Amino acid sequence: MYDRILLPTDGSDTARLAAEHAIDMADRHDAVLHVLYVAERTRDDPGQKGLEEKVAEELNDGRDVVESIENRAAEYGLDTEAVVEPGVPRTMIEEYAAEHDIGLIVIGSTGASDVAEKLLGTVAKYVVNEAPADVFVVRSDAEV
Repeated sequence: MYDRILLPTDGSDTARLAAEHAIDMADRHDAVLHVLYVAERTRDDPGQKGLEEKVAEELNDGRDVVESIENRAAEYGLDTEAVVEPGVPRTMIEEYAAEHDIGLIVIGSTGASDVAEKLLGTVAKYVVNEAPADVFVVRSDAEV
């Protein structure tokens, strides 16, 4: 039913739960698992470090997160495609899903930036309403 499954991740606890669900679903559907980590540009704090340095640091963190997920998926013999890029998560997820003909997006209900989510609404909520694919939302209290 699903040939391509997208797992947007930010490395949060809920995203790790979503990764387990996405890996399970990819295994069940014999699907390619696409892993997307977006280094969120809106998280910068000019008082701490420059934007370029913060984005570079988050890109490095993202590579570690993605590598961990790819290693876990390899245990199931899954094919994966991974992307780590700077940007705005909600729009990049929507664009990536459209460009890669994604059939299912598996996403955590909350992410690493709880304050921004309370003010702006969750990335998951946006994805549910705007993404060109089915969306499976994993709650923070879900069990695998």
